[in-house]
Amino acid sequence: MIGETIILPSNIIDTHCHGRDMQQAYKTTVARTLFEARQGKITTSIFMPNTSPPIIDIETLEKYLSIIDDAVVSRSIKSKQYVYFGATDMNLSVCREALKNPAVVGIKIYPLGKSGKTVTTGTIGVAKNIMILHLLNLSEISGKLIAFHCDDPEIIVLEGNTIRAEAAYVEKILTMALDFPRAKIVICHVSCIQSALLVIKAQRIGMQVALELCPHYLWFDADGKNWNPELDPVFYHCYNNLRPREHRKFLMSLLLDNGPFVIIGSDNAPHTKEEKIENRFGGLPSNQEMVAVVLTLARQIGISNQQVIRLLCLNAAKFFQIPICGEMKPYRLEKRAVDATYNDGIIVNPWIGSELYFPVLVK
Repeated sequence: MIGETIILPSNIIDTHCHGRDMQQAYKTTVARTLFEARQGKITTSIFMPNTSPPIIDIETLEKYLSIIDDAVVSRSIKSKQYVYFGATDMNLSVCREALKNPAVVGIKIYPLGKSGKTVTTGTIGVAKNIMILHLLNLSEISGKLIAFHCDDPEIIVLEGNTIRAEAAYVEKILTMALDFPRAKIVICHVSCIQSALLVIKAQRIGMQVALELCPHYLWFDADGKNWNPELDPVFYHCYNNLRPREHRKFLMSLLLDNGPFVIIGSDNAPHTKEEKIENRFGGLPSNQEMVAVVLTLARQIGISNQQVIRLLCLNAAKFFQIPICGEMKPYRLEKRAVDATYNDGIIVNPWIGSELYFPVLVK
């Protein structure tokens, strides 16, 4: 990036956000999440369905969309917000109906183990391969996305949330998708070299597979890089796990790829301080820092302004079919230590103290 002034799009898209609300409003609400997103210059958030209750039926979908609509009005937000619908082994026909809603960008699949437990703190998942095949076919028919949280639940039982657990599930999904060449797939929060290489290989043979990068895998690593030493390490625990430094460096290098299938999602996943300490829930709050991390890394490794625009807006807008206005705005970069809080301090922010370049609008 040249100089201290940059141009950013009026529409900045977060492809992966947990807005909680409903029975988890004590963690955060959609309205609060959208407020924090705007603090980080994000205008459009795509919300995940592993809420409580989960978004796996039309009634809950409509309720959650109503919550989003109310939050948009209360926060005076102009941009449209979106949501994924959650898949189970039993709701194929409901998924088909949900995709007709223009606010639904696609279907989200969480792996479900033989024990009936999911790989995250959510309550939904898919265990049957036949359901995955049906949903890949549905993507071809509808033109909408199927997004995957990749972590093999049976490997997790044996060895935890290892790199092998992630990469094995990525390989499984991409192998199954070979028979559905028109399916559109998102591999969410890629955290390791092995998964990234599998996605890149699939892209090179013409598969429509987006590789989602998240700020915490680009900034923190399992070796403690950029961790705040005053915080309990549990606050850096997430799904998928943070990986050793060489994986973070490799993911950073993918920011230079000017192809259309690299996208950025915050994976903003807040839990209360008590939940993190007592239950070791995985998830980092991250939407206020997402843009700043990309801008900081752009300065460090020489990403062009145009590439930053692709990463923060154009790639996701095209892949998710999200309309954008195309307007650009000038910003100056201001380096400062993170001091933002989440949900008025209910959520411990592991980014506290990280020095990042934040965009400040030039008036």
